[in-house]
Amino acid sequence: MTPAVRSIRTITIGTLLVAVGMVGLAGGCEYRSRSGAAVPGDSAQGERPSQITWDASFTLTEDGHRRAIIRAARMDQYSTDDSTYSIWRTLSDTGRVRSYIFEKGDSSATITADSVVYHSGEGRFEAYGNVVVLTTENRRLESERLTWNQFDRKIRTRRFVHITTPTEDVRGNGLVADEDLESYQIGEFTAEVEVEDENS
Repeated sequence: MTPAVRSIRTITIGTLLVAVGMVGLAGGCEYRSRSGAAVPGDSAQGERPSQITWDASFTLTEDGHRRAIIRAARMDQYSTDDSTYSIWRTLSDTGRVRSYIFEKGDSSATITADSVVYHSGEGRFEAYGNVVVLTTENRRLESERLTWNQFDRKIRTRRFVHITTPTEDVRGNGLVADEDLESYQIGEFTAEVEVEDENS
């Protein structure tokens, strides 16, 4: 009897449902500055920030516990009639905006991006440009844009994503995931997974 052989197979499937549930993905407009950093449409029309902070760090709390920390070289705060938001950005080509997500006081994921827009009233965090999510369980997500919601604890994007874990390599378009990437729903995708072949 020949021993079992481990192999890698490439699988292409129309739709994968890893996490249960239907979630709508919200769209929006954006403007890209000369540096490539995305900013909301309002600020693109000449609105000036109400506050500018250099070497900025901001901690979000929930029930007295840390929920997230955002750090960047510059933060611009904007206030409009219907919303308040901040734009976090770097000042160099090699700099990154770093955000840390916490679950029950423990770190669960780190998000790095070229820029971040945080809508405080909605608890919505939008990361733009070379976005990388890395969890403590060695799961990694790469995309050009994603949204994290601090209240429902979900990561969403309509863009191309690449997820790698110790046992999976998945690429596809559109994603809804838990913030620790433990479960996710993805659209059309290609994946490499380990399977065992039994030869007798």
